[in-house]
Amino acid sequence: MVHSSDALNFDIDLRDGVVTVSKGAASLAALIRRSRQLKKPVVITQRGYPSGVLLSVELFHELRERALRAMPERSSS
Repeated sequence: MVHSSDALNFDIDLRDGVVTVSKGAASLAALIRRSRQLKKPVVITQRGYPSGVLLSVELFHELRERALRAMPERSSS
């Protein structure tokens, strides 16, 4: 779990944080490790267009928590 003191960075590194699908498939373990170490997402492109994002589990959980906190309370009717 991520602690509030851990700095998470949701910015995309356009020079090193964008890879093609073929490169991503060939180096998936290294990309996961890089995302976790740098605490940044990696954008996966297909035919020159962004098609997906690889996140560390920590980033995913933080995004999910932020999204849940931003949702309005549901009234039980």
